[in-house]
Formats: sequence, C-alpha cells, structure tokens
Amino acid sequence: MDAAMTAPDPAGPAPANASPDPANVNPGPAPAARPLPPLAMLRAFEAASRHGSLSEAGRELNVTHAAISQQVKKLEAWLDRPLIRRAGRGVALTPDGAQLAQGLRTGFDALRDALSAFLEEDASRPLAITMTPNFAMYWLMPRLARFRAARPEIELRINPTGANVDMTDRSHDLAIRYGDGGWPGLEASPLLLTRFLICAAPDLAAQVAGQGPEALLTLPWLQELDTDEVRMWQRMEGIEAPPPARVTSLPGPMLMQGLRDGQGVGSVAEVFVKEDLASGRLVALHVGRRTGSGYHIVRRPGPLRAPARAFADWLRREAAADAKGG
Repeated sequence: MDAAMTAPDPAGPAPANASPDPANVNPGPAPAARPLPPLAMLRAFEAASRHGSLSEAGRELNVTHAAISQQVKKLEAWLDRPLIRRAGRGVALTPDGAQLAQGLRTGFDALRDALSAFLEEDASRPLAITMTPNFAMYWLMPRLARFRAARPEIELRINPTGANVDMTDRSHDLAIRYGDGGWPGLEASPLLLTRFLICAAPDLAAQVAGQGPEALLTLPWLQELDTDEVRMWQRMEGIEAPPPARVTSLPGPMLMQGLRDGQGVGSVAEVFVKEDLASGRLVALHVGRRTGSGYHIVRRPGPLRAPARAFADWLRREAAADAKGG
C-alpha cells in the first residue's frame, strides 16, 4: 500500500467534539419565504380597519361594502382567526385585528413612500431619445427650439447614432428609426415617409451621366457610420453587382459635407437634401422606390412617461405641418 496513504496526520486525529471550520460549512438552501395572502384581502382589511366601516372602505377601493366584507372573511379564514367584529353601524378590531392592522399600515406606508420616491426620480430623469446623426442635424435641430420654448421644463438627452440602440434596457425613452416599422418586441408609429436618393456633387455626377445604377458602384461611396447603406440600397434595387471597393463610413454631418465637396456618392433621405437639390449643390443620380418606408417613432410596449408622450406628440405635429406645407 502507498505509504503516503497510510502516514499518520502529524497534528493527530481531530477531537470528536471539535467545532467544524465555518469556512467549510455548507449553509444549505435559504429558507423559503412565508406565503402571503392575496393583496386584495390585505387592502380590504387595512381600509376597513382604518375607516371602521365596510362601506367607507368600499368607497375608497371603488367596490361594494359586500365585496370588502367577503375579502375580510377570506383573510380571517386564511389566518384562522377573527379580525373584526360588528360595532353598531361600523366595525371594530379584535386584538389580533389591531395588531395586523398596525403592521399593514406601516407596510403600506413604506410601500407608498418607496413608490413616490421612485416616481419622483423617474419624472426628473432627462428624456432620452436616439436617432441618426442626419435626422438630428437636418430635421430635428431646425425645429427643436420650438419644443424647448413650449416645454422648457423637459430636460432632453439626444443620442445621435446610426446604430439601433437596445430599447429594452430603459436607457432611452424613444428612438427615431428608418424602416418599415417591423422591429420585433417594439412599438413603432410612422413619423416621416421619405425616399432615399443617391446623391453626388455635379462634377462627380457627370462621370456617370446617362449610365445605369450599376455604374454608381464604380465611384467612391460615403455612408453613415454604423450603417450598411450601400448594401441596403443594392438589395432594395435588386443590384447584384459587387459592392464598391471604396466605401468610407463617417458621421452623418461629415457625410453631407463630403457629398457637397465631391468626395463621393451617398444614400440620403430626400427630406434632408431638398435645399441642396434646389440650389444645385447636389444632383440626384438615382431615386429610390416609394416603398412606404420612412422614419418611425419607436418605443417599448407599455405606458410612456409624460415627457416622452409630449415629445412624441410634438414630433407628429411638426411632421404633419411639413406634409401640409409640402
């Protein structure tokens, strides 16, 4: 037999009554929380105990006095002890009822205080909106002063990015996204329908004048950072040619300046370049199909905070005014 297996412990055997090492003690599973009666029973009893009347408790909770009586009886059955007794036209508490009422009142007050603090903090949190840099620069900013004048109490935090921000982590209240509205798990409402154009400065556009859309792929391209606009345009138009070899991704305002300077061609929402096209600074080399796509207000399902509702309503009014004015 291996000597290492049979060698005695130099410290000697552990005493029979030695305490176990706390670091090696397995605490076992945490005890299960005690079950609670349904909240409806507790609310009914607490209101009845506070008012001393089943009718007054029913008025507070917007139910009949019979419904309050039924919930209190269910709670008494759940606890297996009486909590109230008749006292003239009202009710009085038994000793057990008085003890429970005091505990419930303390618990409900703590719950109300916690919810009030949470709602106050939530109401004071800045309204966070994400959108593409081009939308922020060329559509929102020229109009934003009107919102700030109308609602100066609402603090805004605008995040311009071409990436689709995760809306489920509650870091943003609203998003403005381009597409057809089909974002899984989110609610979207149309804001601004617009086509996308392939634009370039006149000198660069002249290099492919009279040629088909495939010829555009021979030119240098500019696309908004965190997007795949070139491949998206090819898919939408059914162009199966290889993508352009020269693509530069950059923030929206830099893209627009690059287009005007003749550094490349790019895909731009028609609503952002109306003045450039009218002045001749840019030329539309290709007009996208009217597919019903456009910018949408995107949000998580469920109720919106009041500032978010106000901002979304204002966005819709501004878009409607634009559409009416042509």
